[in-house]
Amino acid sequence: MFKVIDNTFSDSFFIIDNALNSSSLSLVKDCMESWNFPWYFLSNSSTPEEKMVNEGINYSFHHTVFDLKGKNSSFYDMSNMVGLVMKDLFKLNHYEIVRLRWGMTTSIGKIHRNDPHVDFDTTHKVILFYLQDSDGETYFYNDKHEVIDSVIPKENRAVLFDGDLLHSSSKPINYSRRIVLNINLNFNEN
Repeated sequence: MFKVIDNTFSDSFFIIDNALNSSSLSLVKDCMESWNFPWYFLSNSSTPEEKMVNEGINYSFHHTVFDLKGKNSSFYDMSNMVGLVMKDLFKLNHYEIVRLRWGMTTSIGKIHRNDPHVDFDTTHKVILFYLQDSDGETYFYNDKHEVIDSVIPKENRAVLFDGDLLHSSSKPINYSRRIVLNINLNFNEN
């Protein structure tokens, strides 16, 4: 199902539900939800340490699979498959993947939005692929850091938006964790 969100802040904010076929989704979930998948602690999920606002509760876990330095993980093939499927679904033929990073936030038993941020200072696109249902919404902000919209994580949902749009994750309350693949893409004319 391809659905365009009606909004006033961006002409390129899209959601695709049921993004992966059931076999691919099952394979990815089995890997990512495994007790032995290697997650790495990140003291602040969105902001450099010197700019931290909510020190101590903005933490998350990550697993960077690919970035500008190249492949970083034995989970590259699986993650890249997801990234390439998302790139095709959103018809981003002239874009290349520059980062694949899995993120996991865990419940702290209360509502908490992480700090608004952009992933890179350069023009780019962001696709978020939600692995599972959760109540840890992704929030979008205007330049005054006021919330202008949000997306609820739903299993097998992908969201595309312009990379200069301020956004943040939030902690789940009713679910123990929220797992998302963050796919960053740069325009490439070739």
